[in-house]
Amino acid sequence: APIKRKVSVTVDEDLIAEIEADGDSLSGRVNAALRNDLAERRRHRALGAMLARFDAEYGPLDTPEDEAEINRFMQLLGGLSSGDAQ
Repeated sequence: APIKRKVSVTVDEDLIAEIEADGDSLSGRVNAALRNDLAERRRHRALGAMLARFDAEYGPLDTPEDEAEINRFMQLLGGLSSGDAQ
């Protein structure tokens, strides 16, 4: 089991009320949310590194077809939804 560390955070009251109403553990929900956020950040960094390698090897990915393919990969990785990337 991971080592736990006690920290103090300030959370919006409406969020706390909803979690308590559901009978969920606040610590558990915060931990899960942080893990999900960090996993998404890792995916985005990995995609950025992959695109940088492609750029170095093949040149810039700047055509409309390239952008469509990038958007498709972002969706597959759990990143941006369709139309969010610009």
